Amino acid sequence: LGLQQYFALTNRHLPENEQLRARIGIHQGAVVVQGDQAFGNDVNIAARLQEIAPPGGICLSESVRHLIGDSNELQFDSIGVQTLRHISQPVGAFLLLTGHEVSHSNSKVPPEVRPRVLVLPFSAPKNDSDLGELGEALSVNLISALSRFRELFVFAPHTVLSLPAQSHDQRRGDDQLKARFLIEASLKRHLEILRLTINLVEMPHGHYVWSERYDVTAYDLAVTQDEITDHIVTTLVGNIEHTAGTPHIGHALSLDYDDNIRARHLVYRMQSAKDLDKAKTLFRKLGNRHPGFASAHSGLALSYLAEFLMGWASHPLEALNKAAHAAQLALELDPSDSGAHAAFGVTQIWQRDHDRAMTYLDRAIELNPNDTDVIAARALGLIFRGRPIAAFTALESVLDANPFAPAWYFWAIAISSYNSGQYRNAVETLLRIASPNRFHRRLLAASYAQLGETDKATSERDRVMIEVPSYTVEDTRNSQPYEHSADVDGFVEGLLKAGFPSDLQSHF
Repeated sequence: LGLQQYFALTNRHLPENEQLRARIGIHQGAVVVQGDQAFGNDVNIAARLQEIAPPGGICLSESVRHLIGDSNELQFDSIGVQTLRHISQPVGAFLLLTGHEVSHSNSKVPPEVRPRVLVLPFSAPKNDSDLGELGEALSVNLISALSRFRELFVFAPHTVLSLPAQSHDQRRGDDQLKARFLIEASLKRHLEILRLTINLVEMPHGHYVWSERYDVTAYDLAVTQDEITDHIVTTLVGNIEHTAGTPHIGHALSLDYDDNIRARHLVYRMQSAKDLDKAKTLFRKLGNRHPGFASAHSGLALSYLAEFLMGWASHPLEALNKAAHAAQLALELDPSDSGAHAAFGVTQIWQRDHDRAMTYLDRAIELNPNDTDVIAARALGLIFRGRPIAAFTALESVLDANPFAPAWYFWAIAISSYNSGQYRNAVETLLRIASPNRFHRRLLAASYAQLGETDKATSERDRVMIEVPSYTVEDTRNSQPYEHSADVDGFVEGLLKAGFPSDLQSHF
């Protein structure tokens, strides 16, 4: 499994013709070893099982399957009794499902059959920074609306906002992200009127499928945004019935529409703690003016949760409790808010109420199956329930829609890799975080230590201890919200190997 995970992560950065996929066959029995060669009938059976495994897959003999026994973490698929080349007796065989298999029947077909949709940040004149920020925020709002539709594969806001300004063009969307459809738009201001021009472009030839122009004021911007979404969805999937989900709180709310989408833009951008502070201020003001507006409270919950997950909260537990309170209030006002379900579910992980956490996280997936933050949040729940392999598969899938994901995605992937014994994967994933914090470095130090790379482990440990001199491994044992306390033992073992202090050492 670790080898297949390694190839899956590595292949993300390679073109299709350079990607590596391994077939693996596993059997048990007698082995004759001479030098670096292994011989025997049981070795031959393993080799033949490897031949019938799909690329990226693992094929087991029936005897190995029975030896493994029942497992909540591993999934198997019986492929029946197989007649193997040059093996006299048929062999019962099973596939150990990795989530990375490429079936023989569709190996030439792209794994994602839904149309890939990339919403580019709405462009605006360079000398109008307010309009530029509004354009980015509008694109985030449109992505959120489109992602509710299962028929579409919609790239996440993090990816869109992470593209360099000069790359907001058709070629980048086609070459790098393989988008089939691009949605591009421009905003221009004339006195009190905003002119919005929006185009739907089919790639790779840049064919304009649909184009529309709107002249709007701030008062009807929210209503117009719903209309734009209706047009785009109708063009892409004409048989989808689209119902606007904006709460009807009255005309005055449209005056605050800019605040709402600007605040969500800051949360999705997630570039610094200051972004989240600004977002929280905007959401609080909006919630105070319109207490019945669920979106303001769910946005505040997401802000506090992002602050907690990114390691930016000066008082983490206080931020977590505020996230839970805001999410509960949002759900009282709008039970269909998937973001609020996900935010509250994550807070329950750290409250050690794992059943309740998964109930809310599963409901969030039902409400919005394409939201990458919701999928990643549920993967956190799987990690702390002791299911790192299932979590890894889920997290790997969200990177398809969110290649420029926030740091906490990679932290979660690294934890799932570490907990399944794939320390090299954990290291390579953590090194993708641009500005690692002490939590990332602890995991990096433990991973290096498990790999026997003592100097690197020591370097990361020293950086952590300079920042938090009073830290001991018991702090990690007590703060990690695993459902089963034994699941944190491997992490503690790595921290001790890296040389982190322990309270127990002071007693000897």
